[in-house]
Amino acid sequence: MPIVLKETKLHQEFLDLEQHMRLLDRQLADAIQRIRHGSSPDLVEKAKQDEKFLLSELDRLMTRMRAVEGQLMQIQKTATRH
Repeated sequence: MPIVLKETKLHQEFLDLEQHMRLLDRQLADAIQRIRHGSSPDLVEKAKQDEKFLLSELDRLMTRMRAVEGQLMQIQKTATRH
């Protein structure tokens, strides 16, 4: 794959990941609110499970973002050598 095309795809993936991260942040904030203000123990427990799942998704997403950033840095580093 040509380097410019790869860089473009990585930039787009990073933007998509950022958008997904914002969604996860909103969902996480909602789960935390439900934990604090849940009207029943069952609802609070469900919110805690949601929080745990969302935190693991956020961790996975941030790991991928770091990988994409690293690849972009390598491309930029290679481009500056030429």
